[in-house]
Amino acid sequence: MKLLRNNLLILPALIMLLFCGCGSPKTNQAGVLQKDPSTRVEVKIGGMTCTGCEETIKASVTKLDGVGEVKADYKEGKAVIDYNPGFTDTAKIRLAITQSGYKVTGFRQVSLTDSVK
Repeated sequence: MKLLRNNLLILPALIMLLFCGCGSPKTNQAGVLQKDPSTRVEVKIGGMTCTGCEETIKASVTKLDGVGEVKADYKEGKAVIDYNPGFTDTAKIRLAITQSGYKVTGFRQVSLTDSVK
C-alpha cells in the first residue's frame, strides 16, 4: 500500500514533465503541430494584383502542416515559403496556391540563410 501511495505522488510530476517540456511547440495558423522549417522555396505566382492577393496566398499556404513563414509579394509575382519537407512538399504548396485562384509558374530552392524581402 505504501509503495502504491508513493507512486501516486510521483505520477503528477511525470505528467507535468511530459506536457510542459522546454519551450512551447510550434503550430501553424490551423493549430497543427509542426516541426521547424528546414527548406525555403521561392514560388513564382501569376495573377496577384494587390496586397489582398498576398494575404490570400499567405493564409492558404500557412494552413499546410509544416509550413513556417510565408512572404508573398504581388509586385514581384512571387512568394518565399519556409517549410519542413517531412510534413509537406511543393505539390501541396502548389495545390494550395492554385485552389486560391492563382497560377504557379515555377519553383526555385532558396537557402534559409538568404535574406527574404
